Amino acid sequence: MRRRILEDRLVDAETAGSILGLRLDTVRKLTRKGELPFVRPTGRRSIRYRLADLEALIRMRSVPMRSAD
Repeated sequence: MRRRILEDRLVDAETAGSILGLRLDTVRKLTRKGELPFVRPTGRRSIRYRLADLEALIRMRSVPMRSAD
């Protein structure tokens, strides 16, 4: 139950950038291009990002380590 609450937590663009290691202007550009999922919880102007979506993006773009054979 607690894990689900954290996954549904919404963060602003600045926090999303910090989590993803991106600058704020990059987060906004990716949002405009439709490459970063977002929600509008209170109407037209407010944009937030789900932690679960950010974590999924990190996992999707992660490169597995090579073995040191």
